[in-house]
Amino acid sequence: MNIIDTIVADGNEIFRYGLSSILRDHGAFNICSEVDNGALVLTAFESVKPKLCILSFSMPEMEGIIIAKKIIDKSPDANILLLADNTDQKTLNEFLDSGAFGLIHKSAHHLELLDAAEKVAKGERYLGKQFSKMMTEEYKRLARKKKHPDPIKSITKREREVLGLLTEGLTSSEIANKLYISPRTVEKHRTNLLKKLDLKNTAALVRFAMENEQALL
Repeated sequence: MNIIDTIVADGNEIFRYGLSSILRDHGAFNICSEVDNGALVLTAFESVKPKLCILSFSMPEMEGIIIAKKIIDKSPDANILLLADNTDQKTLNEFLDSGAFGLIHKSAHHLELLDAAEKVAKGERYLGKQFSKMMTEEYKRLARKKKHPDPIKSITKREREVLGLLTEGLTSSEIANKLYISPRTVEKHRTNLLKKLDLKNTAALVRFAMENEQALL
């Protein structure tokens, strides 16, 4: 069995001790350094050159996510597993931007921790169950958004002009005179607007324009 030299960094002594104990008991991890201060992680990393760095998001003196970026800037091949305090989109986004290989929540089962640590030490990507679920939901949301794009973005400049004049109470003939187009063309634009916005009549168009005034500018 190849022994994995590891740095464990967390500001909470009890949590850090428990984390190190789980890794030691597994047998594959050699805890070279335990760090309780974010500002000291960089020094420890340079000194030990570990195969794996397990780093908490929240650290005294310097945030773990900042430390991860600094390490990766100097050592792009560094294997970093981040431990998150929160399961929100901000945490996931910061992890994805950091370049770190792994992310799990601190509440994860110890078997998930070991699985993540082994994979990240090999240079593999690992996303904890909670964050993996979030990623899947985000993909679904983006897919739905792509399938059903914002209808306002499909409205042309001329259609916006026609819609604006409709909200002023102008008739098709009056709009035609203002825009130097035929009343038939105005009606065509109005029909296109109804279809694009899935509305039934001019009154609904006017209401839509008033409710989305800023987006239509």
